[in-house]
Amino acid sequence: MDELKPCPFCGSEIRIVVCDDEGNTHSDDYGNEPWSGLGYQLYHDIDDDTSEKCPIAMHSGEGVMGVWIYDTREEAIEAWNRRAAE
Repeated sequence: MDELKPCPFCGSEIRIVVCDDEGNTHSDDYGNEPWSGLGYQLYHDIDDDTSEKCPIAMHSGEGVMGVWIYDTREEAIEAWNRRAAE
């Protein structure tokens, strides 16, 4: 399971961002030499008319979704894709 399912509210793309142990986001290059831990968080940009009305999307710079910091990209993907049966 290596692909993130789309947002269940608006169908837009969810992405994973790199962060440190405190939840501060960094570029992907940070993973090469993390100086304050390494983690991954979920992020959903407001990027079009559809996601503008989405209850979980955020404007750039507003932060990430939720409070969870995952140890690996795979854990973040698994957590996001785990949904109740439709």
